[in-house]
Amino acid sequence: MSETRPPAPEEDMSTLRFRVVTVDGQRRGIKLEEIYWRSLGELAARQGRRLADIVAACERELEGEGNLTARLRYVATRHLRDRLEAAKTRSSLAAVGSQVRASPSPAFALTGSKHIVAYNPAFLAFVQTRVLGSQQPQAAHGLRLSFDVQFVDLVQRLKAAPGEPQPAGFTIGVQGQVTRGKLNAALAPLADQDVIIGFILG
Repeated sequence: MSETRPPAPEEDMSTLRFRVVTVDGQRRGIKLEEIYWRSLGELAARQGRRLADIVAACERELEGEGNLTARLRYVATRHLRDRLEAAKTRSSLAAVGSQVRASPSPAFALTGSKHIVAYNPAFLAFVQTRVLGSQQPQAAHGLRLSFDVQFVDLVQRLKAAPGEPQPAGFTIGVQGQVTRGKLNAALAPLADQDVIIGFILG
């Protein structure tokens, strides 16, 4: 019976670290918290520059006035903020809607409160033909959709296997008509709420 290893302790990113950086042939001794060094290193790598180049740019911006470490902290924080804003843009409901509409098969995005926040034309056609039996407009109006498992349980399954879709059954009801089927569920890339994207099979 193998023993379960305890989780590795989280690294303390607030620890001050002293580094010597050579700028224009001159050595600069700089002390910053580890989180700022990490951010500056990531920024340098993304821009194809050296850490010394960023330090030199900060010195030029100060023009001999101001605090270099404060400027470096600002640059590091601005980089982290820019990355966060970019991540928010990529993980917005609008981005989820775009993913749903790009699917050639019937697809939708459902919140934990059973609110459909996005669907594509193929899904609308599925509802019209399989549930209503006609090509009525506004077929999604008043539509009720649920899974054959609890929403939270399906979310837990998806989080336990990142990147892997999970099979589930579904029920769609509208205007007194009901249909059932199977789908592959995926977790939408949202940070602030759990939304499941369903891709209807067959």
